[in-house]
Order: sequence, then C-alpha cells, then structure tokens
Amino acid sequence: MTDDTTEWESALLAGGPADGVRVRVRGRPGLIQVTYPCEVEEPREGMRATAVYVYRRDGRSPGRLRYGYDPAAP
Repeated sequence: MTDDTTEWESALLAGGPADGVRVRVRGRPGLIQVTYPCEVEEPREGMRATAVYVYRRDGRSPGRLRYGYDPAAP
C-alpha cells in the first residue's frame, strides 16, 4: 500500500502489446495490468469485455524501473 509521501517514478513496459510505453507509478508495484476494451457482439445489459495483459517488475536491472510482459499470466 502506498501513501501520499511515496513519490511517482517513470517505468518502462517491455514486450507485449504495450512495448515501449512509459507509465508513472508509486511504490514500485510488483505488477501492472494493461487493459484494452473489446467489442462484444450482442452484449447483455451492462456487459463489457476487456483484454488484460500483465507486466511484472524486472528486478534484474538495478537502474531504471522496468516491467516485462508476462504472456503466461491469466
């Protein structure tokens, strides 16, 4: 959990559909979800679908904060 004193920092997403995108995060979360809306044919009331992609923090690089695409994540 983060608080208001935690500073924002830039992170790079590597691989997957958001490759090269930079995001700003607080508290170095272990993973980031990227979502894209999907079109639903004949949706039921209030229904919507979203594609979810997971990026995990890469602890191997000591420099800039980086998250790698995890194709095995549900």
